[in-house]
Amino acid sequence: MKSQAIVEDTSRYLESIQAGRGIAALLVVVHHAAQKAAALSDGAIPPFDFGIVGVDLFFMISGFIIYFVTAHKPTTHAEFFEKRLVRIFPLYWGLSLLALAIFLVKPGLINSSASVPTDVTASFLLWPTVAPYLVNNGWTLTYEVLFYILWGLVAMPMATTRRALVACALLLAIALAGRVVALDPKVLNLSLFVEFAAGVLTGMAFHRRWLRPNRVLSALLVLVGTVLAYLAVEGGMSNSPIRGFVLLVPVALMFLGIVLAGPLWRKAQWMLRIGDSSYSLYLFHPFILVIIPIAVRLTKQQQSPGAVLAISVGACVAAVLFSFLLYKLVELPLTNRLRGMVGRIGRSARQPA
Repeated sequence: MKSQAIVEDTSRYLESIQAGRGIAALLVVVHHAAQKAAALSDGAIPPFDFGIVGVDLFFMISGFIIYFVTAHKPTTHAEFFEKRLVRIFPLYWGLSLLALAIFLVKPGLINSSASVPTDVTASFLLWPTVAPYLVNNGWTLTYEVLFYILWGLVAMPMATTRRALVACALLLAIALAGRVVALDPKVLNLSLFVEFAAGVLTGMAFHRRWLRPNRVLSALLVLVGTVLAYLAVEGGMSNSPIRGFVLLVPVALMFLGIVLAGPLWRKAQWMLRIGDSSYSLYLFHPFILVIIPIAVRLTKQQQSPGAVLAISVGACVAAVLFSFLLYKLVELPLTNRLRGMVGRIGRSARQPA
């Protein structure tokens, strides 16, 4: 019975988290497409600012995953950091090189609406800066890497309950420090680190089987969380130095609702597949969405909001499809290959001479 329970928990974990990843990625994609559509239609199409909460949802999912995969499982510091580096950097650096090639040939296609120049060096190092990266969404990876560093130093070599709670306390302290430290939130918004802690705590509750599938409660939590998050974003809090605290409860409710849906996600296989390719979609979609203004100008549809909307929807669909191909043909095989190489090198290095 115990092994069966573990299998069921792992299955629910994979389904809920993959669905959450898919939802988060789609929110960001639609947000970015709507921004372009709003500019091209002179505001006739709303910019869908609510989509920005996809980032906050991603941060909570990261906290959940990191706890779940390290909870009470012996993992050396080297193994933990190796896996995280292989997960984050190969695809990101590859797309950054692609963006750099485009930037050198036609700079206007990269961060054309930015008020400050693109920082190429910071792009590859994920160094916090007010300037945009070559892959502009990469700014969120800066937070991910810093979270991994803290977790690796505090919770490893095995994420016991005590170590996980200490890590959460430190994340909260860092988030609160943003209120007293003279740090430009446009460079690094420290309040966002509290969202990783929320994800960890959700993972702890799930690991202890405190969260059981409940469709009614799931729908209620998602609804309430969505309304509260919408009100916060409409109130301009997505650009606030306390964004993490303001969106903490709304996004946490949304995330809990997604987790509690459990087996329901089996009926939405398309969302699970988007979740599988969510990292590729998150990083690659700007390369596809650039066709929106190009297509609008080529078809001379600037005065037709309906045409702009149709082109934008088509671009979003194309972004999902091409990102899935990128995941299948590049991200997945590259990640598996590098993990195998790093694993062999690590084992050789740890063997006595």
